[in-house]
Amino acid sequence: MAVIAGLRNSTTGVDMRIDDLREADPYAQLRRGRTRPDPDASCEHDMLTLEATELAHGRRHLTIVHGDPHDIAASRHLSEFYEELRRLAACCGWVRVRGNAEYVTVTVGGAVADEQIALFEAAAAFADPGAWTIVASAVPPLS
Repeated sequence: MAVIAGLRNSTTGVDMRIDDLREADPYAQLRRGRTRPDPDASCEHDMLTLEATELAHGRRHLTIVHGDPHDIAASRHLSEFYEELRRLAACCGWVRVRGNAEYVTVTVGGAVADEQIALFEAAAAFADPGAWTIVASAVPPLS
């Protein structure tokens, strides 16, 4: 398991990862379709089907919409949060962490996925300065 960074570098457009670099992001293409000016219903249906399939296979999701930090203090706070995500991810048997400058989605799998995702949720709730949105979903909310 590679444990490195957690955001998308907005300068280079390269995803920095907390998890295994070889693990594909099954939601990437669907997310791109969802952000088009005219997302079609099949994109939403495919995303829902994929998430339900992962849930049926014991994987649990958590998305934290934290926004792009606007000052140095907020940036440091977000970096500290991502360090905590790294620590938690290192203890998982299987983990996928994806996101960009606006949000991060953690997916865990295995026999103790519920307990592990609860730890990520607690870390997010603790770090939340009050404006974050934390949802048990593989994708950020539309609004």
